[in-house]
Amino acid sequence: MQDIKYQISYSQRRRTVQLAIRNGEVYVRAPATICRHWLSAWLQQKELWVQQTLARITTPPILPWLQRDRILVSGQAVPFRWQLAAKSSVNVDANGLELRLSTKIAAARQDHYARKLVQQHFTKQALLELPVLANELAARLRQTLGPVVVGNWRSRWGHCKQNGELGFNWRLMQVPLWVRRYVVIHELAHLQHMNHSPAFWQLVQQHCPQYREAKAWLKQHQAELLN
Repeated sequence: MQDIKYQISYSQRRRTVQLAIRNGEVYVRAPATICRHWLSAWLQQKELWVQQTLARITTPPILPWLQRDRILVSGQAVPFRWQLAAKSSVNVDANGLELRLSTKIAAARQDHYARKLVQQHFTKQALLELPVLANELAARLRQTLGPVVVGNWRSRWGHCKQNGELGFNWRLMQVPLWVRRYVVIHELAHLQHMNHSPAFWQLVQQHCPQYREAKAWLKQHQAELLN
């Protein structure tokens, strides 16, 4: 069996230990005050499960941005093209997504900036559209909505805080609208149930009957999007 390389991070705010596997990497999130000996022993207990899970993973390698020829936009895989130009920009139209990279960017940094520009494009779109969608769905759920923020996270699609703040991943602009609506409803339901109890899922299903299909879509495409 291969040695397991854990990516461990500690947080003052976390109260529990989380073990997750994403894109062939094993991530551990733990409270900052946790006993390191206890954590080591706990991970040893999980080793067989981690090895079995890693063995089942068949996710293809993620291509560098500038080697891709397709990109998801609102759930549709559209052509992705790029070229050098005097000024960097992103344009999405019926022909797909075209990325222009400034000739001032060093070749070694082009892929980094390509990802950055795509993120900026979808983040700007998300800041315009997601608050509108959240307000619309909050009215249906009869929930009082707090601030709506957009973030860049590799392990979650959204969050809900006690003060009513909802946060959403900019990558939601790449998923189909019906899946995007599920994520918003999911977080709005947390305003009433800050857990994943049966009552929580009943509320989600009431307003999103296709929530299981939406969860499956996100799971199927998470390796492609959350990278």
